[in-house]
Amino acid sequence: KKTDFPVEWRSTGFALPPRIGAGHSGFRNRCTVRREVGLVWVYRDIRIEDQAAIRAAQNEDRLAVLFVQDPLLVCSPPADLLFLNDALEALREELVARGSNLFLRSGIAGEEVTKFAGEIKADTLYATRSPEHGWQRNYNIILSNFEGKINVVDETILGDDSMPHPESHYSRWKGLRSISLGVPRPSPAPTTLPSPPDVGSISGKLGHVTVSEYAKDIFTSNYLEEMEKADDKNTNGLLSFSARELISDPDACLKTMTRENKDLFRMLRRPLNYGCVSIAQLSFAGAGEKARAKDWHRRMALGDTLNSKTDWKYWLWRGCFVRFRSMGALSSPDAPAILFVHGFGASSQHFVKNLVGLRTANLKLFALDLIGFGRSEKPATHYTQHLWEAQIADFVREVVREPVYVVGNSIGGYMSMSFVADHYPSLCKGAVLVNSAGSLGESAPDEGRTQERLSRNEVVVNISKGAIFLLQSQIRSILVKLYPTRPDAVTNDLVRDIYRDSTDPGAAYVLESGSRLPSRRTLIDLFKGYTGPLLVLTGSKDPLNDASARARNIGVVYPKAEVSLLDAGHCPHDEVPEIFNEKLSSWVETVERTPSSKSVAT
Repeated sequence: KKTDFPVEWRSTGFALPPRIGAGHSGFRNRCTVRREVGLVWVYRDIRIEDQAAIRAAQNEDRLAVLFVQDPLLVCSPPADLLFLNDALEALREELVARGSNLFLRSGIAGEEVTKFAGEIKADTLYATRSPEHGWQRNYNIILSNFEGKINVVDETILGDDSMPHPESHYSRWKGLRSISLGVPRPSPAPTTLPSPPDVGSISGKLGHVTVSEYAKDIFTSNYLEEMEKADDKNTNGLLSFSARELISDPDACLKTMTRENKDLFRMLRRPLNYGCVSIAQLSFAGAGEKARAKDWHRRMALGDTLNSKTDWKYWLWRGCFVRFRSMGALSSPDAPAILFVHGFGASSQHFVKNLVGLRTANLKLFALDLIGFGRSEKPATHYTQHLWEAQIADFVREVVREPVYVVGNSIGGYMSMSFVADHYPSLCKGAVLVNSAGSLGESAPDEGRTQERLSRNEVVVNISKGAIFLLQSQIRSILVKLYPTRPDAVTNDLVRDIYRDSTDPGAAYVLESGSRLPSRRTLIDLFKGYTGPLLVLTGSKDPLNDASARARNIGVVYPKAEVSLLDAGHCPHDEVPEIFNEKLSSWVETVERTPSSKSVAT
């Protein structure tokens, strides 16, 4: 007798169960096969068009899309959180219109994704690959705890899918790979999506994204006040489209911006930071060269994070990938944190001897590449001291997540002093100036340069490109002059790193911006706003200035400073690292023993 089998099955199909034989006459077998459930984890890809994970999951029987308020995502100023909330509301509307929905959780993303996947009995997890350290951390948590299949996909790329070697140069790699310079069309948004699984009480309205309790308690009671400070008036208010408009019609919005030749880094810093705009969308809208530069840095960052020979990490700041290194006693709650800030043309690699030399001490060690330098992105924007200071402050808030001792060399010393003058004691515990730049004279006249000039001078950009080409052949000879005591400390690795970094697309914009910097506060001005501990470690044989006299003057202007002269040139941290490391660690240890230092961290 023929038997009914009410079987639900996927479009891919499977073998139907065998028919019941004659011996089972009159028996009605009801075989039910559970529908497959997919879960899309949205991290920094909050969009419906060119969304690789949603596109990959669109053939599932049931589909849930989840966003988690991870501390690394909500550790942002209020204006950023308002934009994030609008973007999530817009994504939810787009998903509902296609038959799906967006779910919201708060906590560590990796833990919440795994927990939610268990609640809805998800078979497959979909996520868009990212080199960003927060994504990597959460992905490793999921990888260790999720028992189903994990499908990690890549967003639309420009040209082929090859990854650059860590020592690759942009022009050489582009030529060898024969990367197509055609304009890829972003993948369209699905017209329909599978309905979400029956989650019962798990379901609910999308909540408003706020600074969660996880982020509020990161390190100080001044957290919310610092978030308010993070809204830099020079980088906000330039975006003329809402998150809803960008997500629902990205092509029209982006084409309008590219036609006006706006500073896309500043205009799109929030959309790029939360992934409301993809690289392919930028390229298709007419920002081809800028999109290719972003694609290069994204690939390079992915290659670096997949390379087991490096310990480099990447932090997404205002939509740009920023390289950093961290080592030492990172898991020790009592270990003080030190942040190294490099000088002009250098990178975090300039502090390798200090990171390695101090990693066995009871210290948390961090070094980052300022935007425009090292392996960090180099967007076509106007670089200023305000931009770099904001980057340092956000790095401490979002990555270090406790007050730091900041150590800065050359222009990095000036940026460090600007940072501590504005953020002591909430974000920093002390400063170390290493042959710091900055005037020790009276404040410079304003001359109407307070506001940053955001437009670029393309003539100066082209001159800067020529200057970089000339300087590239002189890197070693320049460094030898800056290392008068130990010229042998100028290693091939140091020369190679500086040369490679200078070949990245956008490197000339940093030089071009140097001709139009707004008026800087003098070091004397900065000392007036600072009351914390200060160590001055100066190479006395610096060929760029009378470093010994400058160091002594700092001691006069700021009597609390401890001044130490080293037998070295402009970069004593790299020229005489053993002496430098001993003096730095001893000073930090002494400061940590004082009652005033301990009160800063509470």
